[in-house]
Amino acid sequence: MNFDEEFEKIRPYNDSEVKQAIENIIADESFKKVSKHLFPNIEFAKVAYFLKNIKTIEEFQTQVSYKFLQNLIKNTIDELTSSGVENINLSKGHLYIANHRDIVLDTALLQAIFFENNLPTSEITVGDNLTANSLFREIGKLNKMFTLYRGGGKIQMYKNAVLHSKYIHQLVRERHESLWIAQRDGRTKDGNDKTQQGLLKMLIGDRRDIVPAIKELNIIPVSTSYEYEPCFKEKINELYISSFKEYVKAENEDMNSVVTGMFSQKGKVHIGLGTPLNKIIENINLNTEQLSNNEIIDVFVTEIDKQIYKNYKLFPNNFIAWDILNNSNQFKNEYSTLQKEKFEKYVNDTVNKIEGDKEKITNIALSIYANPVNNKGFTK
Repeated sequence: MNFDEEFEKIRPYNDSEVKQAIENIIADESFKKVSKHLFPNIEFAKVAYFLKNIKTIEEFQTQVSYKFLQNLIKNTIDELTSSGVENINLSKGHLYIANHRDIVLDTALLQAIFFENNLPTSEITVGDNLTANSLFREIGKLNKMFTLYRGGGKIQMYKNAVLHSKYIHQLVRERHESLWIAQRDGRTKDGNDKTQQGLLKMLIGDRRDIVPAIKELNIIPVSTSYEYEPCFKEKINELYISSFKEYVKAENEDMNSVVTGMFSQKGKVHIGLGTPLNKIIENINLNTEQLSNNEIIDVFVTEIDKQIYKNYKLFPNNFIAWDILNNSNQFKNEYSTLQKEKFEKYVNDTVNKIEGDKEKITNIALSIYANPVNNKGFTK
């Protein structure tokens, strides 16, 4: 059984599947609306003709995805910067473990950085909850989307974890290709970027040699920092409702979040690639005979979090929120009066769109921006 057959359920498309995938996209009624964003001012018939001439994954990414990203960045981002690109070893595959603030943008903008630096794009991990949308699924699999299956009973969850682990290890170790994966299930809503222990357990799969299993993946932690939080109102609302009852997603909420996140104004955005985890592991005295498996995993989780916090870029909004929330002037030199007034208006305008206890909602809103300051370790 070859690689594509073994991982049929979860892998991206290959070049031989591009033609059929594009035909599926063109035939999807909802694509006509999407086309207006992807190809503004170009009539649909010409778009369809253009797409039908694309033969490979690389062509689709360079001729469609990257051009769309360039347009998106131009219209919704004031400045996109990056750091740590020199940490990528082109002779190896990497697993990029990243904080997760937006469903699509986090990984899409990382791919834009790769394009701009003439680096190979990575595969991207997407939860199976999003692949129910056929158009999203087809476009995603043409953009190297790896599907992560969640849910089911304990036995099915274990089988899925082993399959995911085997795929990721073969991709990185044997095929020398890279993959982006979020540090947790779902987006960070409260500004606290925290790696879930379950992610590391999934990556280890059924392996017993935990340290070698992790080292094989050549992990690089990635931090994505937004001056203006994507889906800010939606995150506040979910956190507020969750504070007194179970939050239940509305129909199509995830896809609406995809669109909102992409086309809202994000100000400045920074993507920081950290130090490869293997370099850090080499300097840690891990006595695997005395530590339990969970304790070993916690060491890796802690190091990933440290890297993500270290490379997270704080903007004036973060310092303003912290000072307001703490009735403080500790960071007054990090922002101007005008910046503070603008941020306060932005928060108040957002809070006023949400029903409920305004004071509590405001505190939630401010905490989303203030928590990264705490995590960065800047507070006294």
